[in-house]
Amino acid sequence: MRIDRLRVNNFRNLADLDLRLEPSAVIVGENRSGKSNLVHALRLVLDPALSKFDRYLGRSDFWDGLSDGSDDWDPMASGEVIEISVEIVDFEDDAKLMVALSDALVQESEARARLTYRFAPMDTGTDTGPVKYRPTIFGGDNEDQLISSDLRGYLYMAFLHALRDAETDLASWHRSPLRTLLEAAAKSIEESDLGVVREAMKEANAKINDLSEIKNVGADIAARVLEIVGDNQALETELAVAPDDPLRLIRNMKLYVDGSAHRHLGSTSLGTLNVLYLALLELGLEQRLRDADIAHVVMAIEEPEAHLHPHMQRLVFKRLLTEAPQTRTALVTTQSPHIASVASPRSLVLLRTVNGQTAAAAAHQADLSPQEWDDLARYLDATRAELVFARRVLLVEGYAEQVLVPQLARSCGMDLDKLGITVCSVSGTHFGTYVAFCEALEIPWAVLTDGDGGAGANRAANLVQRIRKSGPPADHGIFVGGTTFEHDVVLADSANVGPFFDTLRELGSASVADAINGWGGSAPSCDELISVIGKVGGKGRFAQRVALHKLVPAAHVRDALEYLAAQ
Repeated sequence: MRIDRLRVNNFRNLADLDLRLEPSAVIVGENRSGKSNLVHALRLVLDPALSKFDRYLGRSDFWDGLSDGSDDWDPMASGEVIEISVEIVDFEDDAKLMVALSDALVQESEARARLTYRFAPMDTGTDTGPVKYRPTIFGGDNEDQLISSDLRGYLYMAFLHALRDAETDLASWHRSPLRTLLEAAAKSIEESDLGVVREAMKEANAKINDLSEIKNVGADIAARVLEIVGDNQALETELAVAPDDPLRLIRNMKLYVDGSAHRHLGSTSLGTLNVLYLALLELGLEQRLRDADIAHVVMAIEEPEAHLHPHMQRLVFKRLLTEAPQTRTALVTTQSPHIASVASPRSLVLLRTVNGQTAAAAAHQADLSPQEWDDLARYLDATRAELVFARRVLLVEGYAEQVLVPQLARSCGMDLDKLGITVCSVSGTHFGTYVAFCEALEIPWAVLTDGDGGAGANRAANLVQRIRKSGPPADHGIFVGGTTFEHDVVLADSANVGPFFDTLRELGSASVADAINGWGGSAPSCDELISVIGKVGGKGRFAQRVALHKLVPAAHVRDALEYLAAQ
């Protein structure tokens, strides 16, 4: 089973959202883009922890864009409706789910079920008085086919909010994920084994109470109570380490850390507590699945990166997102590139605010071959998914451009951080994969590529064809240099010659200095320049050092930056 589609209308900034999801979805986006609202919308349909009262919404939950502009406008007085629907597929092989979802089917040939939350005016039979609203959850296309909380409990949703207090939840019997594990263990213990524990506890309590100091404490307590309330109302008290009843004893068990040191949970880090909480939650949900209390788990985790070291983020969520069993659907909202980098590229969903409402773009819509998806997964892993979190992307061939372009932008009075432009190296000239990925996520992009003796022009033409456009490549954000990046920059302005030559002399040997002297203060040919750059450590080292100087950008570089800034 998996959630295939989520549609939201008029809920907060989710005015008209229609989103297709992969089995494990990673939702990214800037602050206020709608990530938390999207999770809450899903909870309104599925989360059994929300009471009917929690599902009653207010004026502030309606999209602001519904307003007629008047100060006293009330969406509820106007009869506006909030509707959220979840479509579920891939459950036809599970007989229990087929029965559970039978009233929600909208397609039987390839089983598809729909659950819809609707917050709408009630039909009170009168047009007078204030408009009264009520929330309903129905199945399929029939608003009268109400879905019970039992069904939504069967399709269990576990929600971990961003500001959770793992230590407090673990200390509470009702909220602790340890509860399910201990209750299941207690049920499976033989009565004879419980009897042994009972006798051992009685003996332990008796031995402690035989200590004279403990006896004195117990006697003092009893005497003081008697003194206060008298014989008729005195309480019978007894000191004990723990109750004799083994079932109560199991229920009172606590988790400790640091092995035999038995330190309380409060002594460990918040990150470790969150990992521990997640482990217990997984184990508890697996137990409930085995016991058939639930049939499928939708695990929604909001911004889980808090307090977790980057390596821990990657370890935890690579497992959660890529090794999930068929009985679990995961949905994670995050601003962490470390989590996004270990997710399947197909699972990424980007939210952004457009004209006061949330727009969503799903990466799985990119037209990529299996090999290209694999290449993209390795790229995102290696670069920590910087491309996904960019507002605008300038795709370049290599590390030298990645280092030098920000400096060239500054010389034009452009601050790439303020413009939201990220320079991403693809380590080659295979831009098609990354362009298609950016197109699917609706990330504005531009490409900067070398001329390479005519190969660059052919590369640009192929890119234009791939994105199904026509006309000059520059019209679509594809900018081609004359020769190679470094040579184009040194030719861009005579003021660049001095910094280039000074850097080469600084990094090179006497033979390099001789070669530079032979150029007579003029820019050399492309082959000569690249050859000498290779002798001083390569393009990367040269770019790092020459970036310390102020340089004038080549025309195609300036054009690319201006194109992106205007997007």
